[in-house]
Amino acid sequence: MKIVLQTILTFAVTGLVYCKKPEVKPSEQPQGQRSESPAALLSTTTFNVSPSTSFNSTFWSNVQAALATGPVDIIFADGTYTRTATLSLSNIGDDTNLLTLKTAVTEGGAVFNGSIAKLMNVNLCKNIKLLRLKFTGDVTGYALTIVNSQDITVEKCQFVNLPAVSYGALGVHYAASNRIIVKYNTFENVGYDSHAHMIYGAYGIQRLSVVANTFKDCSGSFVRFRGDLSDKGVVYDNDFISTGTYLTGINPVFIEVPVFNDVNPGNERMGTSFMITKNTFNYATAGSQATRYALVFHHTGFNPVDRNYLISAADATTLNSGTVTQKRNIMSTQLGLDGDSIHFGGNTNTNVQYNVVYRCWNGYGSTGPWTGIASIGTAVNATGLATTEAAAIGYYP
Repeated sequence: MKIVLQTILTFAVTGLVYCKKPEVKPSEQPQGQRSESPAALLSTTTFNVSPSTSFNSTFWSNVQAALATGPVDIIFADGTYTRTATLSLSNIGDDTNLLTLKTAVTEGGAVFNGSIAKLMNVNLCKNIKLLRLKFTGDVTGYALTIVNSQDITVEKCQFVNLPAVSYGALGVHYAASNRIIVKYNTFENVGYDSHAHMIYGAYGIQRLSVVANTFKDCSGSFVRFRGDLSDKGVVYDNDFISTGTYLTGINPVFIEVPVFNDVNPGNERMGTSFMITKNTFNYATAGSQATRYALVFHHTGFNPVDRNYLISAADATTLNSGTVTQKRNIMSTQLGLDGDSIHFGGNTNTNVQYNVVYRCWNGYGSTGPWTGIASIGTAVNATGLATTEAAAIGYYP
């Protein structure tokens, strides 16, 4: 690589240090993100911040201005960042130059907590990486949300001991959210009831890739791809662990693709393109044994105009025990699910009852003829699975 003339600038701005430095090491460059070239020939601007830094509009204006000239690192000093208001990034990012929020070295060295609804929000942003941050404590809604944003990576972060969250450790929301990578993170002890999740993807997200994370003990389903048509999801090489000792001894669903249709006709539909492989699914023999399912397509409520989620008892029987052709026919014509597009296989199970199920509940006043679960594991596609991390992240171009 050519040696780039380096300019050193230092400013004192509301308790932060701002300087130019050479580019980050190649090992820290984001896989699948967009700052490799020509930004790799540019120097990186650094903002060194601490718990006393004011993350005000001037700070973010300076960050955005710096992104016009090259990559930017915001380096969080080790310490506790107790939030009394959400740390918000809005309309931040550059098509070419990567913005990285990270600790200098220590994984989990910058600790975000606070008795508020949300610790951090990334909204209408692009080409950002969050690296080695820790989220914990009594936050009540989400620790981190990514909303209507593209090319965001959350890497080597910790989402641990979040007992008060009502929705999720990490939320990824709305149809403009695309190419979100969540990799090498730790999620543990999240939530207090079935509404809380470790990753709550929802409302039309596309290309959420969940790669090489560790998930241990959640009060609700661990990873969720909720409608409307949240699709092209990848779950690759993760460890899912339910000890059966969390809260009242629960063992929730590991991966869920749900819709909740509380109006008539319904307005949420399930996505149907997923690639799930090389994961370990581990349920303990302790605790409740009622929902030991690796992947669930779930419906509650009324039918949308182009779906019949409220299938008959006879069709439910066929869906559960029929031939592959019979199952796929019901899946495609009534549920809008293409068995060939649901790539599921090569996972390692411990005490898992079902690999893939369809589950239907009445709710919000619906009166469907059947409720329960039907095993559809034989009707999904066990071929065409990614075999490397790079292939998994790039599975849906």
